[in-house]
Amino acid sequence: MRRGSGKLEESILRLLGEHNELAVSEARELLGSDLAHTTVMTALSRLHSKRLVDRERRGRSYVYTLRAPVDELPALRAAMRMRTELDARAERADVLANFVASLDPEDESVLRKLLSQNGVTKKDGRQ
Repeated sequence: MRRGSGKLEESILRLLGEHNELAVSEARELLGSDLAHTTVMTALSRLHSKRLVDRERRGRSYVYTLRAPVDELPALRAAMRMRTELDARAERADVLANFVASLDPEDESVLRKLLSQNGVTKKDGRQ
C-alpha cells in the first residue's frame, strides 16, 4: 500500500519525537512490517539531507535523532527553505530585501530584536 507524499517522513518524525533515537530497523518495526527496510532507510536519509534529523554511526548502521524538538520542526523547515533560496541566488540581498519588505510591522519588530541580540552576541565573542 502506497502512502501519500510526505506521510512516511511525517510518521518517522513523530516516532523520533516519541523515542528520541531510532535505527532504521526500529523505525520500520514501529511503522509496520509492510514497509521495506530500504524504504524506511531512504526516508531517513532524505530527512537527514533536509537537515531535519542527525545521524550517528553505531556499528554497521546509523541511529537517527531529531535536530530540534518535534514542535519546532515547522520553524526549522522554514529556515531551511530560506537558506536554500539564499544559497541558490547570486544576489542574496534581493532575497532578503523581498522577504523583509513582505513582513508586517510586528514581525519586522521581532526580526529587528533578533538581529540586535545576535549582533551583541557576536561582538562579545559568544555564539
